Amino acid sequence: MVRIIFWFLAILIVSVAAVWLADNPGEVAIDFQGRRIYASFASLAFVAVGLAALTGGMVWLVGWIKRDMPLFGSNQVVKRQQRGLKLLNQSLVALSAGDHKLAGRLAGQAEVLLPPQPMVHLIAAEAAQRGGNHKEAAKRFAALEETDEGRFLGLRGLLSEARRTGRESEALRLARVAFEENRKSPWVLKTLFALEVAAGNWEQASAALSKVMKEGLVADDIGKRHQATLAYAEAAEHNLKGDRDLARKGFKKAMSLQPAFYAAVSALARLELSGGNGKKAEKIIMDAWGQEPHPSYAKLYKELDAAEAPAGWLSRVRALVAKNPDHPESLLLLTDALMDAQEYSGAKPVLDRLLAEHPTRTAWQYKLALVHALGEDPDPVETALEHALEGAIWQCTDCGHQPRMWAPLCESCDGFDTTLWQKKADIVSGHKKHQQSEATIALLADDKAV
Repeated sequence: MVRIIFWFLAILIVSVAAVWLADNPGEVAIDFQGRRIYASFASLAFVAVGLAALTGGMVWLVGWIKRDMPLFGSNQVVKRQQRGLKLLNQSLVALSAGDHKLAGRLAGQAEVLLPPQPMVHLIAAEAAQRGGNHKEAAKRFAALEETDEGRFLGLRGLLSEARRTGRESEALRLARVAFEENRKSPWVLKTLFALEVAAGNWEQASAALSKVMKEGLVADDIGKRHQATLAYAEAAEHNLKGDRDLARKGFKKAMSLQPAFYAAVSALARLELSGGNGKKAEKIIMDAWGQEPHPSYAKLYKELDAAEAPAGWLSRVRALVAKNPDHPESLLLLTDALMDAQEYSGAKPVLDRLLAEHPTRTAWQYKLALVHALGEDPDPVETALEHALEGAIWQCTDCGHQPRMWAPLCESCDGFDTTLWQKKADIVSGHKKHQQSEATIALLADDKAV
């Protein structure tokens, strides 16, 4: 309403001025190069207004050419980019909906309309990966790596492709470059650690693990277990090379980080035994048995004097069991030695206690052997044996594989430090708990989560 009033006022003023000029035309004389020109003031005013209007029109025309002229106007560029952004958003929606073909096509159309955009390469690469076109995906990730904003994501994509095609050394190189780009990224730290482990670079893996623990990406107890495993792996490598001193030092370091480290204890005791230090080996086993007994210790303890008589073996077993007399493994070992010495009357109360407290399948097998030796009815024992539970076993918490012995890497899935000694009853719940967390670092980073 106010604008209309102003327009009316402006028109009124112009009309009044025009009428006034018509009533009072006046006269103007202009001397130009020896000539005198006469004109009315009104005519001169109208000419000035016309020139001003012409100048304004020319200014508007030049501005229109710059802004709105097809193909060349700045507004056309803006409109083209708006169409490109719309297509880019549509491609992202299509990708989220699982239509990778449409997403790739829309991303290609958006690329034509937009200036170089990292997001275009990212969406196109993801669409190509989902469609199985890994060559195109690698090309897009390489282009993404060359941009300042998308360099880190490009490295991650290229690393994923390197892992997929089995180029481990290239994957490790890319992981190290990505670490230089972003030293605090959880994905970088975990992936770098996993690849250093896979390459057997124990020192570099230990350094990467320290950074993982520093950033709080793994619990302290799990981190220490990983550190112990790395120390064991490095010591085992020194042992294979014949460097007994470094091997001994590494096994002791692993035991200091994880006192109940069965593999490290056995390896150190076997190292001493092979070097002729039977007394040292015996002390290592007895100390470890006092902390946490394990069947592997019993086997190695037997090897200290494999040719001894059953009575001598029983005597040594009693000395070992005295370090931890109430543990199920102590009761099992004592039962075995008593049965071997044919002291069945002594084996019976030990075995009855074991079956009352820890009725595992192994215990019932000893019971069956005992009733046969005593000439008793084996039928009740055989019935119980059919339903008996297994004792503790080695099992990978990632894939469920049950190896005969522990190793740093799972022989089935290559998981690092995922093989644990656990009761059969705890395996299922423990496996589910592991799946719900990232406590143990997997050997291979999950590139599907990229």
